[in-house]
Order: sequence, then structure tokens, then C-alpha cells
Amino acid sequence: MKRLFKLFGVLAFLLVAAGCGQDESTTFSIFIIDNQGDPTSVSQELEQKLQQKLGEGGTTVEVVASPMYDRSKLLVEYVAGEHDIFILPEEDMRNNGSEGGNLPLDEYFDKKAYPRGVFEGAIFKPVNKEGQATEETVTETHLYGIPADQMALFKDVGYASSNLFATIPPRTGNLEEAVSVLQALAE
Repeated sequence: MKRLFKLFGVLAFLLVAAGCGQDESTTFSIFIIDNQGDPTSVSQELEQKLQQKLGEGGTTVEVVASPMYDRSKLLVEYVAGEHDIFILPEEDMRNNGSEGGNLPLDEYFDKKAYPRGVFEGAIFKPVNKEGQATEETVTETHLYGIPADQMALFKDVGYASSNLFATIPPRTGNLEEAVSVLQALAE
């Protein structure tokens, strides 16, 4: 397992190094991967409908969809930190959540409305031990994912898979914007 994380660390470094010198983009990125279908068939339509809902001149949305499921690709995308929302299979959401890969959404969404997205996951909390700032991992039950089959825009494009959940990774560039886009997907 350590060897796998080292490999992903090297891949993340290479991705970051390859991006050096390029213009910073203000594009908001959503990554979709599905182990039961091909989300590329609806990614453009989803992007257009979401952009219409958010309005022009504000957030520019890019929906990146993987044509085939590959757990390694999903891990690389998480490590690279380029996406602000992930839409992924439930099993992956829960596995990532157990390792601190999802932000709690209770503060922004009613967890009673999305009980399938509530589970026990890891949270990294800042701690000050002996004058040194560090992080401590704790396990807490929260709403970590919104089911795609309960999201209005996924229903509109005909891809409301009961297997998929939308989550916000801890490394999102702008939490407020990520929550706003997730709310636009759900409403």
C-alpha cells in the first residue's frame, strides 16, 4: 500500500510540474467516473445545463468524465487535486471517506434528505501538541455524499444512477464555490 501511495505521490508531482508556467484557470472542475456506465455520453449536456443554471459571467464549469472505470485513475485524479467535485461510485466514495477523502456536507445540506450519503468517515482536525501545529485523524459520522439519483440535473440529462454520489474533496480550491455548484446540481 505504501508503494502505491509513493507512486501516486510521484504522479502528482509530475502533474503539478507539467502545469508550471501555464495560466491559472478560473474553471471549476467536476470529475465523473462510473463503474456501471459511461458518463461521457452526458458530460457535455450536464456541463451546458449546469452553466445555464449558474449563469454566464460567474463560475465557468468543466465536466470531465472518464469513459471507463479504473480505480487507479480515480486515485490519480484525487491526488492531482485538480477537481472541485467528484461524482463516483458509492463504494469508492465510502472507501475514500474512510481515509479522509470527503468533506462533511451537513452544514450545507439536510442529511435527513440524503440518508444514503451519511456514514462514518475520517476527518483531519488541526491540533496543537506541545507548541506544534499538526493534524489528528478522527472518525465521525456525517453527510459526505449526495446521491446522483436525487440530483435534478442528473435526472434532466437521464443519468441518475443510484450507484453514483457527488462529494467535495478536502483539497477543493474554493469550498464555498464547490458547495454552490453542488447545490445547483441538486436543485
